[in-house]
Amino acid sequence: MRALATSKGRREQHLFLVEGVRAVEDALRARFEPEAVLYNGDLLKRTERGAALLRLLLSQEKASRVRLVLEASERALEAASDTQHPQGIVAAFPMIEWPPPQPQRAPPLLLVCDALQDPGNLGTILRAAEAAGVHAVWLSPGCVDPYNPKVVRAAMGAHFRLPIFAEIAWEVLPAQLASLHPTGIGLFAADAGAATPYDAVDWTQPASLIVSNEAHGLSREARQLAEQHGGLISIPMAGGTESLNAAMSAAIILFEAARQRRAIAIMKRHG
Repeated sequence: MRALATSKGRREQHLFLVEGVRAVEDALRARFEPEAVLYNGDLLKRTERGAALLRLLLSQEKASRVRLVLEASERALEAASDTQHPQGIVAAFPMIEWPPPQPQRAPPLLLVCDALQDPGNLGTILRAAEAAGVHAVWLSPGCVDPYNPKVVRAAMGAHFRLPIFAEIAWEVLPAQLASLHPTGIGLFAADAGAATPYDAVDWTQPASLIVSNEAHGLSREARQLAEQHGGLISIPMAGGTESLNAAMSAAIILFEAARQRRAIAIMKRHG
């Protein structure tokens, strides 16, 4: 389990770490089953929620749905965990292989992450994307590993509900996105210097947002794709603030898209 803190260990075992009661609950609720679980009974049984989770895992082990559930000392749990003070439980889950997304009648909302390297930022973006109704996320080459423990913690269970496709080459991305809707998909990239504000875009149409590494800006490939298939957009800001970090920018734009789509849905319901 300790090896799963490294990308090499995750690749070799095809597993990733999930830590804490809520995160393991999320995975089980989404019908994903861990390969192995370490728990500290003293810590877990302090709350009814933790005790209920332990009962469930032990029953699933008995039914042969979970291969291994082991009680561990607090020190052993800390050694297996990526955090200094784990919440009484650490689990190893198989990496998720999502099926290719299928064409949709409703206009999809998609997200592309362009060489994002900060694990906390990527995890927060995945959490916001799921909350805003994004259908799937593509990660370009150069992005941090989505199964990095810091990404998994910050995403708060989004890995188990939101299809994520990593290491997708820019050359194949436009065709993959376009295949999801008969009218094609607009590609819009967040760029601090763009003239078009993000809320001037019609996000009720099939659309994808490209969010880049804030330290280096848009990659050449991302900029070219956006200029060819949608456009560059910015978030107007008052005062002397020059830019927001990638997670804040993504959340603001994606929730504007969600607001527009919700407004259209309300209008349709009321004729």
